[in-house]
Amino acid sequence: MIDTLIKIAGVRFHDNWKVYDFDAADIDVAVGDKVIIDSDRGLGVAQVVRLRKAQEPPAVEASPREAEERELSIDGEEEIAPAEALSPAASTPSRGLRKILRKATGEDLLREKKNRAREAEAFSVAQAMIAERELPMKLIRAEYSFDASRATFSFFSENRVDFRELVKDLAYKLKSRIEMRQIGVRDVARMIGGFGSCGRELCCSAFLKNFEPVSIRMAKKQEMVLSPAKISGVCGRLLCCLSYEFEMYDANKKDLASMREAAVKDKKDKKDEEELRIAEERKEADERRAAEEKRRQEDRGQPREQRRDRQREGGQKGGRPEKKRDQQQEKKAQQPGPEQSGERRQPKPEKQPVREPEQNAQQPRQEEDASARKKKRGFWRRKKKGPGTS
Repeated sequence: MIDTLIKIAGVRFHDNWKVYDFDAADIDVAVGDKVIIDSDRGLGVAQVVRLRKAQEPPAVEASPREAEERELSIDGEEEIAPAEALSPAASTPSRGLRKILRKATGEDLLREKKNRAREAEAFSVAQAMIAERELPMKLIRAEYSFDASRATFSFFSENRVDFRELVKDLAYKLKSRIEMRQIGVRDVARMIGGFGSCGRELCCSAFLKNFEPVSIRMAKKQEMVLSPAKISGVCGRLLCCLSYEFEMYDANKKDLASMREAAVKDKKDKKDEEELRIAEERKEADERRAAEEKRRQEDRGQPREQRRDRQREGGQKGGRPEKKRDQQQEKKAQQPGPEQSGERRQPKPEKQPVREPEQNAQQPRQEEDASARKKKRGFWRRKKKGPGTS
């Protein structure tokens, strides 16, 4: 048996909601068209967002509109799904793709608009009844099916609430089948919308299709300030954007850890080499010191003659000048003197001073000069006294 290609349309009930596949083999639809579909909760209006072809129809989720509003388990939270919130049709999954009934007409769109107006009225009625009964619950949204046969109320509460009397009064007042659904804080933020601490629209209400698990480990890995005001969103849970770059940070951390380990190992190896070199130098110095001390002890134990011989050898090889002088004195002391050789020294003749002839010739000349000067002085004395003197 040969399978034939069928056309599958992906539809979405609200903006940024999950896309579900429906069989559109008999309907000529395009992306952006409004269509009437048959879901587990009855007839509904949806918008086509994609078209594709396949051979085998994939399995369809039991309750598409309910599944996309159901809260996922995040950071150990338990999924809240009371027994009253699930319809009988939702508990039994369908075996094949549901079909698109037809394209929405003008009358269908007008009817859908009236349903939106009835939703606002039903919301105000239900909120007044909740306040009257003082039930610990916060009403979030009221929604009618396309044929107005069922009204679904979404509410938030931290604990389980007994709303059986409320359901009876609402059914009598609105003349429709009432369904109460308890949702989590993340779904509350997604339905209401708003702006985050970054100044942009909430990710869950803007583009996120599903809630991904987020943990405090992601914030620690990214080295963020672990302050509730910094890492929590308007819903009070961890920011969904913590999971966006976690994989990149995790990979970078692993690379940095390996690089840090390599650097620490290299530094440790260099330190060990330096310590080994210092230890070897100390060992060599100790060996030299021990050898020098041993040599000194050997020198102290040797006789005096051997020490002298060693000193002579050291002097010949360029020893100290003091040692050389000591050796010269020892050599002079060892040489025999004149008394020991038996020879007598002859007394040397005394040298007489020799008068030079030049000095003898100059002596009468000096005497003549002295007498001439004496006569000259007498002449000048007489001249000063006058001519009468003799």
